Amino acid sequence: MEEVKLTSGIRRLPVIVDGQDTGRVVVFNSADQEFAEVLYALVHRIGEIHKAKNEQRKVEPDILKKFQINREEDQEMRAEVDTVFGEGFCADVFQTRLFALSDGMTVVENFLFALLDELDESITENMAKRDSKIHRYTEKYRKYR
Repeated sequence: MEEVKLTSGIRRLPVIVDGQDTGRVVVFNSADQEFAEVLYALVHRIGEIHKAKNEQRKVEPDILKKFQINREEDQEMRAEVDTVFGEGFCADVFQTRLFALSDGMTVVENFLFALLDELDESITENMAKRDSKIHRYTEKYRKYR
């Protein structure tokens, strides 16, 4: 054997919004559980921000100040998303507030859950392939026992 050829499983998914290429690409191994952990942590942080700002909105009587709380919430969420996907990601991808609703969820939830669905499908598929290969190799080398 003169070389070992491996595949990393890295995928490059262009981010398309309403049929338009944003110029952004998400690069990740779609069967990497660590990336899933990063996404779940991001979902959790966004949820914490939303919960905290909701508490502020509940006690704020001034409607204009409530709108200010909404802007602050969006800025904090965007900072969290940009930390994971790169500086300026939100500006390139999301043309609305991250908690604007679309297709029954917020736009940021639609994005993150699409990635999590991709991870789930890929991990399930890769585990089945792994089990099959291990079985095949186990049978192949059983003769040397």
